[in-house]
Amino acid sequence: MLFDRLSYWLSPIVNSALWFFEFLQTHQMILALLSGVMLPFIFLHRKDEHQNAPFWKKLIFGFSMLCFLFGTIAPVPVWFLRRMYAGRDEVAIPVLSWSILLAFTAAGLITHILLRRLISPELDKAKRNLVKKTGMERDSRTDVRSVKELLPQALDYDPFEYIDLSKGIFIGLTKNGEPQYIPIKEWQSQHADIIGTTGAGKGVVTGILLYQSILADEGVFVLDPKNDEWAPHLYKKACEDAGKPFVLIDLNKQEYQMNLIDGITPDHLEELFVAGFSLAEKGEAADFYRIDDRKAARTAAQFVQTNPNATIRDIYNGAYVQGIGETIKAFHGKTEELAMLNSINAPGGFALKEIFDKGGCCYIIGSMRNSKIITAQRMILVRLYQLAELRDRVAGSIRPIAIFKDEVKYHLSKPALEGLGAARDKGVHILMAHQSIADLRDCPADLNGDAVVGAVVENCKFKLVYKLQDPDTAEWVARMSGTILVDDESRKVKTTVVLTEKIDDERMIRQAESYYIDANMLQNLPKFVSYIFSANTLAFPSLIAPMKVKKQPLEIFTVAPALAATIPDVKPVLDFDFDKEEAASAAKETIPPGIITSAGIELPVAEKPEKTLPVIDPHEEEWAFSSPPEPEGEKSSLLDFDF
Repeated sequence: MLFDRLSYWLSPIVNSALWFFEFLQTHQMILALLSGVMLPFIFLHRKDEHQNAPFWKKLIFGFSMLCFLFGTIAPVPVWFLRRMYAGRDEVAIPVLSWSILLAFTAAGLITHILLRRLISPELDKAKRNLVKKTGMERDSRTDVRSVKELLPQALDYDPFEYIDLSKGIFIGLTKNGEPQYIPIKEWQSQHADIIGTTGAGKGVVTGILLYQSILADEGVFVLDPKNDEWAPHLYKKACEDAGKPFVLIDLNKQEYQMNLIDGITPDHLEELFVAGFSLAEKGEAADFYRIDDRKAARTAAQFVQTNPNATIRDIYNGAYVQGIGETIKAFHGKTEELAMLNSINAPGGFALKEIFDKGGCCYIIGSMRNSKIITAQRMILVRLYQLAELRDRVAGSIRPIAIFKDEVKYHLSKPALEGLGAARDKGVHILMAHQSIADLRDCPADLNGDAVVGAVVENCKFKLVYKLQDPDTAEWVARMSGTILVDDESRKVKTTVVLTEKIDDERMIRQAESYYIDANMLQNLPKFVSYIFSANTLAFPSLIAPMKVKKQPLEIFTVAPALAATIPDVKPVLDFDFDKEEAASAAKETIPPGIITSAGIELPVAEKPEKTLPVIDPHEEEWAFSSPPEPEGEKSSLLDFDF
């Protein structure tokens, strides 16, 4: 009775076991396939990995062994069970052939390898995306592929709405759309360097800044060698809004417009010649020959001592400069080039000093190709420095002067560069625009390129940097921004048994340095977006937009026609008809008027010549009466310097 009850209680377990064994034997191919899929988890792990495997992996190990026993090698356990339970029909189930089971196992192995090679990298990516990084990590280095996500985007707005001199000089919006200002006194006491590739926004920001300078009662000089399309109209509107004069000078025109040396002293004129003609010493052998050029400049400058209203043309037409045409050809030729420019040789024309006295704007259009005009541009800049130095700073406050040098390499000279450091003390602040540091190194021969770059860096505390294309310039600006601490990340990559790489769970972070504004950021700035460097704060972004104005008729400043008619012309240097006139006059003196010969020579009518004259070839007329050639022995040698 007890055994029957015990048998009744254990019968569900026995039935379940029988059902389980029956299931295993009826699904041998599926088990063989599963064994091929899961067995690599056992055999492809090292011994220490087996011991340290988590519980879920150990379950997979056990299940894979079960599938191997009743799938791949199913005939063996079936035979063993038949021997244990002989005569029992429950285990008398037919067994599939081993070849089919082994084929399914091999298919499972191939499936395992393929799935592991395809799925493992994707699982690794998903795992990395789900990881939340620590908040203690510093910034990382920029990536050029994603750096635009870190940069502010340009905004479309009207700058006129934000101009308020009571708050300061408007310099643009922040990336959040808030206006930014700098104090007027700070703006008027420092030079500005504007760098950026063509079309990045240099002209736009200059227009915004100088528009406010004109409203703040500054005198503004714009030296524009490329003849901007919109700038003159903007500055004319600024002068109209401020009630100040606007003067337009075009050095390329033939009209008489201004007198560059109006009211100049001999010493200042000598300085202009040295600056414009690059006569300063360069530390080379040619310096020996420039001594005569500087002496000529010093002597020619004395002309204005007795002629205070003279022009450079008057100096060239003077006796001294005309007399050195064969001895000091360099100075004579350069002076002649300036004398040929009507635009700067107008007695009674516009005087640069008027802007110093009244304020407003003088817009001077120059050239980037004409060497004469480039020389005049350099001399105009030095002349502005001279006028600033002549102002009396003791009697009272002086009017601030802003000088904008667009394409600065066309205005560089040694006096201008030396005056850059002293101009601020004279009430002059300078704005320079260029595209790269290569423009600064492309200077006249009497300047050192590295010295020019150093002078600009040290004297221009206020810098606006727009998009750059030159990598050297971008690296140069990045170094000026300073360095910050960043984290460099390093990871370990392991190769799995199925020849796929897997990122290790651990990563190493080490401290490193990077530029605050690096080259990637500077080379990918959007249009009209800049970084502003100042002496008081770290570099910060600024967003600008064009000031929209209507074009107006522009008239250059010219002297009255009656006055222009009295201006002398440039004396000619060479008279190419001199030899012919001399030959003709000699012919008239030799033969008196009379009969006309075949050569066109007139013979006397009443008298016969003492001897017969030969018929002269018409093509040899100008040599007919020349002196006979010297004997070979009497000819002078080319090396005979005894004149």
